[in-house]
Amino acid sequence: MAVTRIRAPRIEDATSLDELHLETWAETYACLFPDSAWGEEERRGRMRMWTSICSEPRPGDSFAVAERDGRLVGLAGAGAGQDADAPREKQLWFIYLLASEHGTGAGQGLLDAVLGTDPASLWVLEANPRARSFYVRNGFEPDGIRRPSGYEAAGDEIRMVR
Repeated sequence: MAVTRIRAPRIEDATSLDELHLETWAETYACLFPDSAWGEEERRGRMRMWTSICSEPRPGDSFAVAERDGRLVGLAGAGAGQDADAPREKQLWFIYLLASEHGTGAGQGLLDAVLGTDPASLWVLEANPRARSFYVRNGFEPDGIRRPSGYEAAGDEIRMVR
């Protein structure tokens, strides 16, 4: 099996990250999110986001990509807590991995790269038991706060902290 390399994103990765981000969303949420969640408007927004992240990351933000055999297979980002009542200074904003990479250690490498063992919070779909289990293994616990995901079929997100 090829080795997964965890590294910072580069400007030349922006288009691939846009595509990977939407591909992982489609794999993870296809039954829960409407097609518009990865439509053309979403694609343009993701491209702007990744171009900005790859060219001018903000101080204090941390982004990482997982690469295997020259192909990006995962991505993660963390930074300052975004909730008005942020329980921790840091927040894991996202971590996405191609389904074919689940169980390879790439997700753990991404989490370690953007957060290490720092206290942090995150939001995760309650209906995503695989992700919730991963976060529990990494010391996160639900804090009792929940919010609508924005997609009726997806249900609520729950906040987890460590």
